[in-house]
Amino acid sequence: MHPILAEVWLGGTQVVVGAYATFLVLAALVAAGLAGRVLARLGIERRRAVAGIALAVLAGLAGARMLAVVLAPAAFAADPARIVAPEPSGFALYGGMASAGAVVVWLAGRWRLDLARLADGLIVPIASGLVLLRVGCFLNGCCNGTATTLPWGVVFPAGSVSWGQQVIGGGAGALFGRVAPVHPTQLYEAAAVLLLAALAVRLRRRRPPDGVAALLFATGFLTFRAFNQTLRAPTVDPAVPALVLVAAYAVGALIFAAALAARVRRGLGSPLARVV
Repeated sequence: MHPILAEVWLGGTQVVVGAYATFLVLAALVAAGLAGRVLARLGIERRRAVAGIALAVLAGLAGARMLAVVLAPAAFAADPARIVAPEPSGFALYGGMASAGAVVVWLAGRWRLDLARLADGLIVPIASGLVLLRVGCFLNGCCNGTATTLPWGVVFPAGSVSWGQQVIGGGAGALFGRVAPVHPTQLYEAAAVLLLAALAVRLRRRRPPDGVAALLFATGFLTFRAFNQTLRAPTVDPAVPALVLVAAYAVGALIFAAALAARVRRGLGSPLARVV
């Protein structure tokens, strides 16, 4: 756990370089840069691509913050100004993905791009951003899992989010600085995203119908997210119970799986389309 990557002095002012903020910005830049290359290959001029990507990023940040407010209203009730504050915390991933995705769908229609083909092209940019974001979470010590006795359990130090959760949960040892190992759910998700992206990219090389690879990635990611949520440590006074989140991810996975099955069936009807 390294929540602070560096502390530097600039003109007499100390600047703290936080891990989460750094990786959040890095994730956005890498994903945006890779998405720009995808749009260039699809024939979108640079100026329009930059404007579209910027709009999607801003929409993603706004959606992630608003979902965080819904999921943890108590965290913002004491200081409502935090809702619009440019701080690198207080975001919920799926709110950002939903709002950014809505912008992408709108842009695809406006630019007359095939949405399925665009979705396939965005697998690597999205996966890259997700992996970097979860590395930032791990270094920051947030989004951790429940206690485990597995050999790869991670022990975060006293003062960390994991330690605080164990203290609140009644862990007597945590009161004296003894923190139990927990599931590194951040790294689980990063590894799952890498594996799913690799499978999707390999599938694309076999030229299945457009959209199949993206739907496979989305189905796999939501399925894993439902499982990983069961390993996440509960937050204090959550507005939405963990089981509700698990159910929501599972329903989303079923919807994408149904769309994937329909897409594959249509593709099998063409002699030029081969999925396997």
